[in-house]
Amino acid sequence: MKSKVRKTIVGQINNQVLAFTAGRDVELDVHLVNADCIGSAAHARMLSKVPSKPRILSDGDVKKVITELVRIMKIAGKGTFKITAQDQDVHLAVERTLTSKLGNLGKKIHTARSRNDQVAVDLRLYGKEQLLNVMNESVALAELLLKFATKNASLPMVGRTHLQPAMPSSVGLWASAMPRRCWTI
Repeated sequence: MKSKVRKTIVGQINNQVLAFTAGRDVELDVHLVNADCIGSAAHARMLSKVPSKPRILSDGDVKKVITELVRIMKIAGKGTFKITAQDQDVHLAVERTLTSKLGNLGKKIHTARSRNDQVAVDLRLYGKEQLLNVMNESVALAELLLKFATKNASLPMVGRTHLQPAMPSSVGLWASAMPRRCWTI
């Protein structure tokens, strides 16, 4: 029995092999589009600075690539950027889109860069973005707790220590202690 083969951006691939290697990348990599575009923009800028004759990318080329990468990010922001099974992952989807708009210039973006490099950059950028989101949410929570503490500064509350009732306290004192605990974690 002959296995079916699917045409992808990198050539013909057996369907079972494609399913194994791509896995859930098509649905998960949607979250990495911005990181991939930012990393690709930085890489394009670096390629334009390589002292080679002829230059790998001119300043004009970089401007075209970055303009298209920003467009891709906007499309992704609207939820309409598609990564297909034929793309296999975000990197090839971005390359496909760049190449469809910019021709061979879109392919140059991967000069001196492996997909492993792209994965490492994408995950780091995505991780930093998520950490910043957590930090912003923590600050917002701390601000709310401090407002709550101010509002309830005089509201009596039983203090507790070792799960036992202790010295009288206030809801304000309790709530104002929470932000300090957030910063020490």
